[in-house]
Amino acid sequence: MPIEEDIIVGEIKKNQREDIRVTLSNFKGHDLVGARIWFKSKEGEPRPSNKGITVNVKVLPELIGLLEKAEKKAIELGVLDADEGPPPPPEE
Repeated sequence: MPIEEDIIVGEIKKNQREDIRVTLSNFKGHDLVGARIWFKSKEGEPRPSNKGITVNVKVLPELIGLLEKAEKKAIELGVLDADEGPPPPPEE
């Protein structure tokens, strides 16, 4: 069954002015998952930037696998502590 309307899965803070929003959507019959940077417009409204990715949901398991590999490698390199929560967003 195709995705009928856009779904915001969640957001994480990138920095004080930007968030990364994960969505599920459908475009021309293709179900998609996206991770895009959103910012606040001058009017204070959230707007998508052109920075991010959108891929067919069928590659989602492979993408998750690559992110899990990146997490393990970051732990091995000592740049991520598996027991800590996320760091505060960087200042710009």
